Amino acid sequence: MMITATKEFAPLLKSWRTRCGISQLELSLRCEVSQKHISFLEQARNAPSKIMVQLLCDALDIPLRDRNSLLLAAGFAPGYQESDLSAPELSAVDQALTMMMNQQEPFPAMVVDECYNVLRANSGAMKLQGLVYGVERPEDFPETAGNLLHGFFAPDGYRDHISNWADIAPCILKRLQAEAWAAGGNSGLQDLLAELTSFPGVPEDWKQHVPGDWLAPVLTVDIRKNGVDLSFFSTIATLGTPQDVTLQEIRIESWFPANTVTRDFFMDG
Repeated sequence: MMITATKEFAPLLKSWRTRCGISQLELSLRCEVSQKHISFLEQARNAPSKIMVQLLCDALDIPLRDRNSLLLAAGFAPGYQESDLSAPELSAVDQALTMMMNQQEPFPAMVVDECYNVLRANSGAMKLQGLVYGVERPEDFPETAGNLLHGFFAPDGYRDHISNWADIAPCILKRLQAEAWAAGGNSGLQDLLAELTSFPGVPEDWKQHVPGDWLAPVLTVDIRKNGVDLSFFSTIATLGTPQDVTLQEIRIESWFPANTVTRDFFMDG
């Protein structure tokens, strides 16, 4: 059992270390162990203790979901729960998320998971969705509205109404690619990236794209629909000290008006 676990753990450790771009010596210094011990772990010649697995995960800044995978590979039980956001033990956090979205009113805010599935949305976000999709009731929104990035790339979503989509799309894809890489090649993020790049009209050279002649300090999303011209920039917030997989992966996307027209559109109700 331990031999099998050690063999499963060794390639995972090496993969994460290589992905982080650090040497065995650097990792050994971070964990305060010998380089030889790190080498033996990667060769499956030594079995890590549970504490050692945690030290390695801390040193490599590995996400909680992947820490569970490393613990399992080393023969231990997962160390972090993955709870539903509506679970009683997460009620304080759920209330805090609701408070943050309410404070963002009348401007849009959404709680999304790691793959940008929309978990919560305030009335400002619903107003924007209603404008873009041309319907008033959330139950009439198309299926693509359930995922923030699908909404940006699908033909029946925001895409046809974003005047600077050619600049926005490559930036979104590059950010998503970086997030997938940071998450250890997370299959969900990789699948999402593949889905988005498969939509028609996505530039093949998106990895090399640089926004042209952009003078503003941030890249805005400029939406034009029914004679209304809106411009936003966004912020992304995460929880500071999550000890649950779900909580580490959620984020709050808040959209702010980039001009007075957009501000007045939402302030006027």
